[in-house]
Amino acid sequence: MAQLSLGEAKWRMVRRVLKKKQFRFEQARNQTRHDQVHFDWLVAEGFFAQIGEGLYELTEKARGAADLGMYEWEPARR
Repeated sequence: MAQLSLGEAKWRMVRRVLKKKQFRFEQARNQTRHDQVHFDWLVAEGFFAQIGEGLYELTEKARGAADLGMYEWEPARR
């Protein structure tokens, strides 16, 4: 397993919604042009879980990465 960096923009999105029970995309935005791409990546990688129409919540994976911006990554098996 490897430790990878989220990158500053994605890490800031996680930090913005850290104390919220549920949130919308607009609440996590950094007001940059790549926000939707970063948000979609965070959902696809399991940092944000969709709980309703347009509502999301943080997963344990995101809570673990919130402090240092690092997360555990394991490459796919061949």
